[in-house]
Amino acid sequence: MNKEVLIRKCEIRDIPALRDLAADTAYFGESCEYFFPDRELLADFIMGYYLLYEPEHTWVAEYDGNIVGYLSAGMNEKRYTLYMIGNIIPKALLKAFLRGKIWNIKTLKLIKYNILCFLRGETSMKKVCPKKYRVHIHQNVKVNYRGKKIGSELVEKFLEYIEPKKAGIRFKALRQEDRFNFFEKYGFRLHDCKRVPTWEQWLNKSPLYYMEYVRDPGS
Repeated sequence: MNKEVLIRKCEIRDIPALRDLAADTAYFGESCEYFFPDRELLADFIMGYYLLYEPEHTWVAEYDGNIVGYLSAGMNEKRYTLYMIGNIIPKALLKAFLRGKIWNIKTLKLIKYNILCFLRGETSMKKVCPKKYRVHIHQNVKVNYRGKKIGSELVEKFLEYIEPKKAGIRFKALRQEDRFNFFEKYGFRLHDCKRVPTWEQWLNKSPLYYMEYVRDPGS
């Protein structure tokens, strides 16, 4: 990469590109259409809260005029949960229903396997203190731009912002490896990790590990 990557705060003009990036990489770096038919609904679920309620806490990586990565943060986990349940999810589902994409075989499979996963407790994580770890993050980089230190630049920019606030950070991830070494070098530690056979069957990927990492304030 000869051109410089620009890391900056999200702007209104970035919203369509950020939503597309989230949907285009949702299946382990590939398009969400493999397992989910409605990319608009998925983009609402992944990015709706951050872009509507905390756009000032989203950083984007721009290369040659294109958005190639982002890091979004929710500064209060409780607020995030309340707004997702009370606003984002109901409105997104209503819009999807009006688009006629709710009753699709892929959607039914998603519902089936996620109910089974919940009943089997495969994604039940050890509790994390919400007051200590009140901030959570979500990061994404286009596949062709991974391994080029763009993710590092996003994380470093965010940590520079968050460290004076003395807030603990958390995030969850679904991976084929049982560690996330990239984040460990920034002071994150593995809090819990579980293999999810039900999702392996659903997503046709094996093994799959669902994990949560935390970073102590001031680490």
